[in-house]
Amino acid sequence: MKIMNNIQKGNYFYKIIECRSFSEFPDVKSGCLSILDYLMIAGRDQEVTFYFDELREKVDERVSDNDFILSVFYLTRSDVQVLEQSFSAWHSLSGFRKKVKKELVNKMIKSKEFSHPFSGEQLTEKEFYDAVIPYFVVTQFFLDHKNDKI
Repeated sequence: MKIMNNIQKGNYFYKIIECRSFSEFPDVKSGCLSILDYLMIAGRDQEVTFYFDELREKVDERVSDNDFILSVFYLTRSDVQVLEQSFSAWHSLSGFRKKVKKELVNKMIKSKEFSHPFSGEQLTEKEFYDAVIPYFVVTQFFLDHKNDKI
């Protein structure tokens, strides 16, 4: 179910997005507003993680996949502070996915030397991106100010 944009008219985060110019990527604004609708209405908190697929379901299909990805990352910007990106990988000793330090992921991407973050096994770039999965959480700033009005 798609949620109507601007349900929270006057809300701090909606105003931040509405006041920005997205002249080159107008669908990025639409994507951001759709994701905000979902986060506001769903009453999400810090304990919940969001993968790209879950967020994609909440954004109109007319927004291209590329504009959707730009929307998600726009919401992670330090001047917006709605989402924070994290990474996880399978931890064989514990039997479940565990958080991977962002600095470690960035270092491997920059150096193009990939290994499994927990086992140390050397990986190809494709294997690395299959093993290390990005996810998003709402920021504490978002939780503290999601009901603020302007």
